[in-house]
Parts: sequence; structure tokens; C-alpha cells
Amino acid sequence: MIAYLIGLFTGLVPAFSTGPVFLTLVQHAIDHGFKRAVYFIVGVALTDTSIIILTWLGLSQLSDRSETSVELTIGGGVLLLLFGLVFILKKESGTQTPQNSSSGHLHKFGLFTQAIMLNAINPIVWGFWAAISNYAITEFHDTTQELLFFAGVLNMVWITDILKAYYAQRLKKVLSDRIKRYIKLGIGVVLALLGVKMLVEGLL
Repeated sequence: MIAYLIGLFTGLVPAFSTGPVFLTLVQHAIDHGFKRAVYFIVGVALTDTSIIILTWLGLSQLSDRSETSVELTIGGGVLLLLFGLVFILKKESGTQTPQNSSSGHLHKFGLFTQAIMLNAINPIVWGFWAAISNYAITEFHDTTQELLFFAGVLNMVWITDILKAYYAQRLKKVLSDRIKRYIKLGIGVVLALLGVKMLVEGLL
């Protein structure tokens, strides 16, 4: 249960990330309504889950070799620290808006497939979930605990995505550039601290 709770807390990081998926979800909810936006959420959820499974299985095989466990811990720490610094230092371009490729005729399947493509082709998404998978492996050392951790992360992401779509109109009005900057700073600090923790554990 502790692993699940840690997963819920960790899930706040991707849940409040204001990247292309976040902005596209909000825009689709506004343009096409909450019910249709759910198809986009399902596509995102399916892709996130698939990427986690792939990265977790790959890293689990490496972690079975005792000589690589320390390297994995250090590598994961470096990766999380770098992601944290990117969130902290990267400035908003001011022109990052989701692509709205429809005037009301975007079908449910189109929303679903767009979410999959938007997630699957983004190397940052792959790198982030690989870092999270690495963290789970090095932190818990037990398959059941790792799965509980992932369940917590994904549950938090799914719940917040649904809330984003439901409150999209209000959210877009409140989400100023300044607020988005504060959110990114908070995410960056959390990721950096997790990275430092893993680095210390690996080096010691």
C-alpha cells in the first residue's frame, strides 16, 4: 500500500505537466465536449501504460544482473535530475498551442488515434517513463510493489485527465503563463530531488 501511495504522489508530476498532450486535451474538451474528450484520454492512458510496460520489462532484465544495478541507479538518478532541470530552466515559448485539426467533425476514433500518436512519437514521454520505471525498480526491488507503484501513478494521471476535460473551460481561463511556470517549477524540483536521492543511493 505504501508503494501505491508513493505512486499516487509521483503521478502528480505527469498529471500537472503542461505539455502538448495537456493542452490538446483541454482544447478538445472545449471544442468537442467532455464525452468525446474521454476517447482522447483513453488513447493517452493506453499509450502511457504500454510505454511503462516496455520500459519496465527492459530495465527489469538489466537489473537482474548485479553488476549493472548500481549503474542503473546512477543512470536513473542522472535522468531524473536532467528532467528536473529542463522543467526548471526551460522557458515558455508563448506560442505552444495544440493543433485543432477539426471544425467539429473529428470522430471518436480520430481523437483516440491522435492521442496515441501524440504520446508515442514524443521521445520525452519515453524518457520520462523510462526514468520512472528505473526509479520503481531500484526503489522497491519487488515485482508486486513495483506494480502497485505503477498503478498509483497511472490512477493519478487518469483521474486528473478526466478532471481536466470536465473543467476544461474554467481551466483554460485560469491557466495563465505565470501559473504554468509555477507548475513547471514545482515539477522540476520534485524530479530533481528524486534524481539526487537516486544518485546518492547509487554512489553510496
